[in-house]
Amino acid sequence: MTHEILPADERLLAEVEAWLDAEEVAYKAAFEAWKANDYEGDAPVRGFRCNWDSAKRAWREGHSKIHVFVVGDQAVGFLDGTDILEIRPGFRGNGYGRLLADFMVKSAGDEGRSVVKIEIAPASAEPFWECMGFTLMDDRPSSGGGTFAFKVLPRTFNLGDGERVPYMISFFTQRERYKDEPKAFAQFDGIGEQLRDGRIQLQERAFCFNPEDDQHVDYFVKIELDGRLVHFDKAKYEESTSFGVERDPGYDFYIERINPKHASV
Repeated sequence: MTHEILPADERLLAEVEAWLDAEEVAYKAAFEAWKANDYEGDAPVRGFRCNWDSAKRAWREGHSKIHVFVVGDQAVGFLDGTDILEIRPGFRGNGYGRLLADFMVKSAGDEGRSVVKIEIAPASAEPFWECMGFTLMDDRPSSGGGTFAFKVLPRTFNLGDGERVPYMISFFTQRERYKDEPKAFAQFDGIGEQLRDGRIQLQERAFCFNPEDDQHVDYFVKIELDGRLVHFDKAKYEESTSFGVERDPGYDFYIERINPKHASV
C-alpha cells in the first residue's frame, strides 16, 4: 500500500490524537493490571500521549514541525522534529518506523545539521536506532530520562583548481584548553583550496561535537594553515566567527571555509 509523509494539518493531528488517546487508555489499564500482579514481568510501555499537547502547541505557534506518516488514507505515525517518533499500535513491524526515521535524518541534513541528536525511550527501541546507524551513549545523563544517541551527517566538498593549502582544525573543552598539552576531542585536517576572495575551502565540514557532554559548555577552536597557527579562542567569540566559525540549526559550531585575516597565507 502506498504511503506518504505529509506536513501536519489540523485534520491529521486530530486523527493522530485519537489513536494516541486510545493507546493511553490501554496503557493505563495494563499498568493497573501489572501493579495488581505485584509488578511481575515487564512494565507496560507507554506511548507519547503525555507529550502530545506540548508538541501540538509548539506546532501551532510555529516553533516546530510535525510530519504525519499516512498509509492509504490513515495516519499511522508521526514525527515531531527530532524529538518524538511513533508508529501507531497495530501498524508496527511493517517498516514504517524505518521510513519515518530515514525521513527524519534526511530532513536534518537538508536543514544543515552536522549531527542528529535524540533521546531513546523506551529502552526497547534502542536496537532499532542502532540499526539506523545511531551511536548510543549509555553513560551520558539525559534530561528526558531516555538514552542519548547521535548520528553524524558528513559533508564533503569538491575542490576546484585553486592553490592548495594544508589545514588543521581542532576543538577543545575549556578544561583541556589550559593544559600544557591540550588534547582535542575533534580534529579535522586536509588540503583545502584557496578561493579568489582569500578564503580556504575545506574538503569536509569541520564540526564541534563532543558526545560526552550536554553541549552547554564553552568550546575552543584552533585553526592552523600550512602549519601556522592563525587562531585559537572560544568558538562563540566574534573573532572566531570572523575566521569562519558558524553555528548550524542543531546549535553545533562548524567551519566549511576558513577566512584568514589576509588574502594570502
